[in-house]
Amino acid sequence: MLPSTLWSFLFPLVFSSFVNAQGPVQTVFPAAIPLAVKTPYMSVWYQSLNSSASLPNSWPYFWGLQSIMGWSGKIRVNGTTYKWMGEDNTGTAATVTNIQVTPTRTIFVLHAGPMNVTVTFLSPVEPDDWVKQSIPFSYVSVEAESLDGNSYPVQVYSDISAEWASGNRSSLVKWNNANTGKSVYHQIELQDPKQNSEYSHQAQDGKVYYAISTSQSRISWEIDFNANTRNQFQLHGALTNVGSTTFSSISPVFPVFALAVDLGTIKATSAPVTWSVGYVRDPLITYTTATGATQQRRPYYATQYSNINDVIDTFTGDYSGALSRAVALDQKIMNDAAKISSQYSDIVTLSVRQTMSALDFTVGTDSKGNLQPNDVKIFMKNLGTDRRIDPVEHIYIALPTFLYLNASICGALLQPLLDTQTVLTGQHFAAQDLGNNTYPVAPGPNAAAQAGIEQSGNMLISVLAHARISGDGSLLSEYYATLKRWADYLASDSASPGNQLSVDAETTANLTNLALKGVIGVKAMAEISRAVGEDADATQYDNQASALFSTWLSLATSSGGSRLLGSYGNQQSWSTMYNLFADKLLGLNFVTQSVIDMQTQYLSSLLTTAPQWGLPIDSTSSQYGNTGWTLFTAAVVSDNTVRDNIIKGIYNHANYNRTGGVFPERYNVGNNAARNGFAGVGVGGVFSHLALTLSNQTISMNANGTSGTSASSGGSGSSNIGAIVGGVIGGLVIVGIAAAIVFILLRKRRKQQEQQLQYEEQEKPSLLVQTQAPHRPSLSPYYPPTALAPAPESFRAGNGWDDAPRSLHSETTAGFAGIGTNSAGALQVANPAQGYAASTYTTADAYENTAMVASPSPALVPSSKAREAALNRTQHYVPSAATDSNVGSQTGSSSSRDLPSPGSAASQAISPTDVLGLRAEVENLRRVMQEIRAERLEPPPEYVED
Repeated sequence: MLPSTLWSFLFPLVFSSFVNAQGPVQTVFPAAIPLAVKTPYMSVWYQSLNSSASLPNSWPYFWGLQSIMGWSGKIRVNGTTYKWMGEDNTGTAATVTNIQVTPTRTIFVLHAGPMNVTVTFLSPVEPDDWVKQSIPFSYVSVEAESLDGNSYPVQVYSDISAEWASGNRSSLVKWNNANTGKSVYHQIELQDPKQNSEYSHQAQDGKVYYAISTSQSRISWEIDFNANTRNQFQLHGALTNVGSTTFSSISPVFPVFALAVDLGTIKATSAPVTWSVGYVRDPLITYTTATGATQQRRPYYATQYSNINDVIDTFTGDYSGALSRAVALDQKIMNDAAKISSQYSDIVTLSVRQTMSALDFTVGTDSKGNLQPNDVKIFMKNLGTDRRIDPVEHIYIALPTFLYLNASICGALLQPLLDTQTVLTGQHFAAQDLGNNTYPVAPGPNAAAQAGIEQSGNMLISVLAHARISGDGSLLSEYYATLKRWADYLASDSASPGNQLSVDAETTANLTNLALKGVIGVKAMAEISRAVGEDADATQYDNQASALFSTWLSLATSSGGSRLLGSYGNQQSWSTMYNLFADKLLGLNFVTQSVIDMQTQYLSSLLTTAPQWGLPIDSTSSQYGNTGWTLFTAAVVSDNTVRDNIIKGIYNHANYNRTGGVFPERYNVGNNAARNGFAGVGVGGVFSHLALTLSNQTISMNANGTSGTSASSGGSGSSNIGAIVGGVIGGLVIVGIAAAIVFILLRKRRKQQEQQLQYEEQEKPSLLVQTQAPHRPSLSPYYPPTALAPAPESFRAGNGWDDAPRSLHSETTAGFAGIGTNSAGALQVANPAQGYAASTYTTADAYENTAMVASPSPALVPSSKAREAALNRTQHYVPSAATDSNVGSQTGSSSSRDLPSPGSAASQAISPTDVLGLRAEVENLRRVMQEIRAERLEPPPEYVED
């Protein structure tokens, strides 16, 4: 069977004459769509390549797109079961008719027989309420309405697998079920958790929760092997309310944790049926203070909730409130961004959950483990590249998002970096992070002299930006001596940076853009001094900055005086000069308008011959672009046409769905091959234009800033919680979403079981009734599945990774990745080099002096055809977790559960337990094949010698 591809049907329907409005038209089609994206260790996505199967035929993946996260959803209408999520065999796949992505939500509209079904994935972004923001849970909700006006009996179902508990699928897990009176939930955890450890990017020390509010009546639940629970729902529309007590490994048996609701006979749901999924770690961060003490920092929500039951009850009971707040925030962000352009609004929309999910909001504890409510710190994982903790350059690049959402987030991020460096009086430059590849452990400042200008400039600019937007000057006054030390370093070294390393891993001598950051850092220190009342220092730094800028401009300008160079004296070099953005962000007006205009004119000339994915960051960057830095550049230029053309390159990058990867930060502009920063915080820089709309506040030196909230306790390591709401956005404006016209995709998938379990899967296209033409991106069009597509940086045996174009599919593949049939109809596996974009990074990318593991590379997912190949292998019976009619029992006949395949002749020849065993084995083989293929395609680590 050829899987029904999502985007494959989307674009051909542009010319359909049928109209059926179901919501706003989707105008951006990324390679991955967020489902449950809330924290560094809960980041679950739907891979939405133009060759991907639709959500009802797909498993979600962890952010690296190599580890399946078993998550299934079904609706049973008038006795017929339809899938709305998951690549299992139970039920008929519903038909996806529309997809919408907002900053906080992903919405799928589907047809399930006679019902129109809306599935909403909501990962709340709560910048003004850090208790809510720190709760590591997301929602998925289902609403249904009859298409023909008739009433039907309807039941809904969802489960998660133990794959959420660990990336190591051989790990042993344990579980339990609980009813608090307000919620019913499942809890899953490793039998042998390992604190602060990861496996395939997933944490090894958390607990998984799947919950539902008891306000939804007629709830049933079950814990058993996947085939058992799903068949139970398909046959009966309800679960057994019994959980297996036979603990197992995650694979190969795949225990699942199911919750179902019987809605009765309805025309439409009266309220959404909502499940809540969470991954809870407590403690979150192991943090070494400036005094050398080690703290086990806890989730910030612990300041309000003393146990997990209260957290779950509050979260499950707050869906309507969370949805209302999400809609308001979505509209605020999208409306503000649309004032720049619709393409810019699409880019910003894709970045929000990704950026915020890199953060952990924490509260400190004393030596006895007691909470210290005034000690609030936020930590960032360098997600998508490595495990650095609090990478300064990524705090800086994401600064626009945090300033826009709530500037106080910046303060709580910067404070640990400042506090731990107060005692390092002999170190004149700022550290680059609080731990090299150690997240969630923060052992202390990790500094490199070669990155001194880069990181010192980043810190000074970030600290002043936080103070100006929030009005909270407590960091300026408390850490003034440390900031002054860094500014003095910049004053002596910035004009001639020598072989200093830029954030872009470039070591070319005297980089113009890097030198400018240092100069602006000195000017920022003048403003810091002025804010804290150190007028003599302010005058000194003003004079130094002016002298440095004059020197810089004379060295940075080309011999003809028409443009800025990429490095001093190199007349062939150029740079996007994204660090000019810092001058505009801080409102310094330090860089003259003539310099901005000169740079704008030169960028305009470069854009005339630029690839469709935009400009690289400079002439020496090996054709690599950066999503955030590019949008910094767009916010600086003085011509709107140039601005929009720069934005278009990033839009095309985000809108490209022929190679995998979650909105990567760094990529090759020649072919859009991703390098690193998958699902990472670096895309937070796309808020650059919105950050420039924020008003500066009067800076107050008491920790209250302008918010009137409590003060920091000083230099003991306590964080400033004043102004937690100090940078709150102005009143959120709710506007109606105009009814638009979208696409309806109808397809039918028939799965049947035949004798001896020889499954034959076929796909029969049905009449496609579509709304008026959806937006078709002019520079990222639909490519027929048989077309050749570049797969940049593909592996060449013995020669590493190159940029030569490769075929996305084998020549006979029709619309799905990696597996096809030859002319004789036999199963054919495509060359792994085809259809795969490599992703590597070097130690220089992260300022590391030691070798590190390569950046994860997104893998293309084999289709369900693998299941057919697996059927040729010998099948072995896998017993049920509960082998008698009582699911919780560990005794009984192996054939006592009566679950034959309905209507199958084979059911009279094969026992029900054999059917279930075979199904389980097929499922296991399919998953193993998928994950082995992903592992085989992962590039080897790349190392750089010191």
